[in-house]
Amino acid sequence: MGFFNTLGDTQQMLLYILTMVLMLFFIMPVHECAHGLMAKALGDDTAERAGRLTLNPMAHLNLYGALMMFLIGFGWAEPVPVNPVRFRNQKRRQGYMALVAFAGPLSNLIMAILGLIVYRAGLCFDMSYDFFYAFYFVMIRIVILNIGLAVFNMLPIMPLDGSRILNWIMPDKLMYRIEHALSRINPIVYLVIFYLAIQFLSGPLWSVEMSLFSWLGGIVDWIFNVLGLGVSTSVIRFLYGI
Repeated sequence: MGFFNTLGDTQQMLLYILTMVLMLFFIMPVHECAHGLMAKALGDDTAERAGRLTLNPMAHLNLYGALMMFLIGFGWAEPVPVNPVRFRNQKRRQGYMALVAFAGPLSNLIMAILGLIVYRAGLCFDMSYDFFYAFYFVMIRIVILNIGLAVFNMLPIMPLDGSRILNWIMPDKLMYRIEHALSRINPIVYLVIFYLAIQFLSGPLWSVEMSLFSWLGGIVDWIFNVLGLGVSTSVIRFLYGI
């Protein structure tokens, strides 16, 4: 869902704006900060010296990425600077870069799990229908967006995080040839190819995201049920239209 899909429904539009504000100012800074924290743990303090080891959203805000997030529900923050030369163990440089890259998507998965926990905990309490609708709208979208960012960033396509992991797995010579070939492509042409590739993969990506959503949601729900924390009567009425 993008911003334009909410036009004509004031309630949905306001809730969508709230969701995007939470994503831009609270969730996306966590992703970038995770990259920097992992790099620092491996010996590179470049992000720290650049003032990027912070959850202050203004330190990570990218205007174009924020605009895309607001309009279409998918965007990006300013990449955290990483200097592989400063890693403690240079023999493991590529592996360390893979760990730094993986830290971002992992943080999104953790945020999705926390979102599911908050959502499931909320269902334990009685609430009005209007509050339930707003709570459901915001929390479910935050969870899905976090899962989406995790899955999307794991694609082995430059400049996504997955390309760094691919760089660690593939032989150096082959990766060099691929990077050299990509560097010869006009940036605009590459953007078009990148966009078409994402459109082609959108169906499978959505299936993976929904599978992860169902799996993680099922685990969280099971834990709450084991703890004896059931869903409130009012919420059951809303969910099943009783």
